[in-house]
Amino acid sequence: MTQFLKNLSIKTKLTLAIMLSSVVLLVIVSTIVLVAGIYTTRTALIQELRILASTLTSNSSQPLVLDKYFEIDALLASLIHQDNIHAAYLFDNKGVPVAEYLQQRDSRFVLQAIQSDFKETNKSFWTDSTTEQQLSSLNHLSLFSPVSYQGKQVGTLYLLSDLNRLYGPLSGVAFGIILSLLLMMFLSWLLAGRLQKPVSVPLLQLAHLMEDISQAKDYSIRAEKVSADEIGALVDGFNRMLEQIELHQASLAEHRMYLEQTVADRTAELSAAVTALEQARRQAETANMAKTHFLSRMTHELRTPLIGVLGMNELLLRTSLNEQQHELVDTVQKSGEQLLHLISDVLDFTRIEAGKMQLEFTEFELYRVVEDVVKLLCTQAHEKGLLLLIDIPLNATLKVKADEVRVRQILMNLIGNAIKFTPSGSITVSLNCVQQSDSSGTFFFEVVDSGIGMTADVKQKIFESFYQIDGAGSGAKSGAGLGLAIVKQLVDLMDGQLYLISTPGQGSRFQVMVALPLVENDLQQIGAS
Repeated sequence: MTQFLKNLSIKTKLTLAIMLSSVVLLVIVSTIVLVAGIYTTRTALIQELRILASTLTSNSSQPLVLDKYFEIDALLASLIHQDNIHAAYLFDNKGVPVAEYLQQRDSRFVLQAIQSDFKETNKSFWTDSTTEQQLSSLNHLSLFSPVSYQGKQVGTLYLLSDLNRLYGPLSGVAFGIILSLLLMMFLSWLLAGRLQKPVSVPLLQLAHLMEDISQAKDYSIRAEKVSADEIGALVDGFNRMLEQIELHQASLAEHRMYLEQTVADRTAELSAAVTALEQARRQAETANMAKTHFLSRMTHELRTPLIGVLGMNELLLRTSLNEQQHELVDTVQKSGEQLLHLISDVLDFTRIEAGKMQLEFTEFELYRVVEDVVKLLCTQAHEKGLLLLIDIPLNATLKVKADEVRVRQILMNLIGNAIKFTPSGSITVSLNCVQQSDSSGTFFFEVVDSGIGMTADVKQKIFESFYQIDGAGSGAKSGAGLGLAIVKQLVDLMDGQLYLISTPGQGSRFQVMVALPLVENDLQQIGAS
């Protein structure tokens, strides 16, 4: 209902308000008149009933004392001339009825009224009540009046009256009220049509003007003021608002022109900068390609003679040499191997950076690669007095399909890095299969050392190319800073994840998680076993 009224026009709302006020006022006045009429008529009816009861009690007191009940019956029979009296009873001082009068015109009304009045709870009204008692309902009025003789109560008179004399005039009053209500509604509708115009017409004109301004976007239009009341103040406020909007629009237009010119200037500058950056990018790419090509070519050219040198040096080691000569040749061999490892790292790095690194998948047992790498580096760890441990549970002894060379390279770099930066203590290498399905398994490599650890700043840069950590106190030899960078690129190439957990002075923990295809035959064998 509230939502319905909200959606009505102000003209309709004012009309309804005026009509409703008039109708409510008429209803209040009519109710007051009706209540006053009911009260007056009822009071008159009760007073008439009291006079009749007083007359009957005064005339029946002596016959009641003398037990002349026939005289009382004749007295009550005179009530036949009273149309509103339907029944009358005279009780002696013991509450026994000794005379009665019953009108035969409406026996059902009499029966219902008597059953309502003569309840057990009302027994004291006709036995020992010394005061007048009234009982009433919507359609009857009853009176119990004590009968006295020489100052002593000798009985009780009961009179039953209908309320036709009360409701009869009320029907006419009600008809008049309804007729007045209809007439008032019609007159208030006519009156409301005139009274609402001074309020609704200016507001509706203002609403239409606002709609026109909103559609045309013309804020130079002004509303016409027709009165000096609150509506006139509203029109003045609306016009002031339009003036402010018009000034604001002009300021916005000027600012927009300035912004457009600024944007045009900045766009031209940006375009020139983009052109310069594009040219610089191309030059950088050309230089990077030249650098990559140069490094690839040079490392390839260096490997060939270096491998020949190492081969000849190995042959030299097998000849008869004295202790000093053997030590010198051994030094040449180790230096050459380090140089070959460095050249191989640079070559791999340039191939990965150029996008030419391709994984070659073969079938192999992953745990054996881990064991081989640990055995290969075990001597190096023991030379530093380190304990190199390996942990491979049974569920990780599966055959996979992957690039064995690159997996071995990842492990070599991680374990070699741990040996390099661990002055004392131990290094633990573990392999686990953390998740397995019918066709693939997720493997978790972990290399944990008790070395020097890393700060947060070092951890952010450790996988960058050519970054070298200060290994003071660890006995670490300087390198090219490519080992961990190559590990990161190879793990990414295998769609794996590389994690690092490290605290200064408490060692480091390198973790590699990678999903690899499982060889089906091995899976069947494991399932059968």
